[in-house]
Amino acid sequence: MSAPTNTLPPSEIFAKPAFSWSEFWALIDLPESTGEELVREPNPPRFFMLGRRRYIRKADALAWIDAKAKSAPYIPRTNNRKG
Repeated sequence: MSAPTNTLPPSEIFAKPAFSWSEFWALIDLPESTGEELVREPNPPRFFMLGRRRYIRKADALAWIDAKAKSAPYIPRTNNRKG
């Protein structure tokens, strides 16, 4: 999908009850192509269709982000040897 022509600042996007496909991936700073891969994995974000457009409710988006954070925490490597 192409980028929306009427881009809003993140604060205005986050105030909405639902995000469009493009808005959601832009908010979390991921390319839409990565989003296409993520929705094909187990436990994808819960998007819904309005006409031909995909949307996600803010509550569902935050729940998915929290689940991803719990399932794949970042733990720095301690065995990294430099120089």
